[in-house]
Amino acid sequence: MEQPGNVRMSAMEIFLADFETGKQEGRYIAGELPSLPFKSGQFDIALSSHFLFLYSAHLSAEFHLQALQEMLRVAREVRVFPLLALDSTPSSHLDFVSKHLENHGFGVEVKRVPYEFQRGGNEMLAIKPVYNPVFERDCAKVRSPSI
Repeated sequence: MEQPGNVRMSAMEIFLADFETGKQEGRYIAGELPSLPFKSGQFDIALSSHFLFLYSAHLSAEFHLQALQEMLRVAREVRVFPLLALDSTPSSHLDFVSKHLENHGFGVEVKRVPYEFQRGGNEMLAIKPVYNPVFERDCAKVRSPSI
């Protein structure tokens, strides 16, 4: 398996080579959490990599919760990696955010992954609605053609 640093450098090079063309073709859309410019239910999955939880010392628990709720509005599943803060300690916001989402009808699971860039950073958070009638209604609107 390639070293994580090599994988990241390769991914960055691929992205940079594609960025200008992708922008012109509309494949890259600027957005900023906690308010995304997408319709409810527009995506199957939303990912946060090396942002949420990593900057726990700089971004509040409330910001993390709002960001995840917004990602859950636009996608059926949300995944966040890694779950560590910059100092390689578990994020102080993870427990609060997980409990809040579970109390509001979401399944929240910490899953081990084979990738580890930070020491001990080999877990991701996977969030899916268990049953959320508002989400289901909004998704039906997105999928149903206007009459």
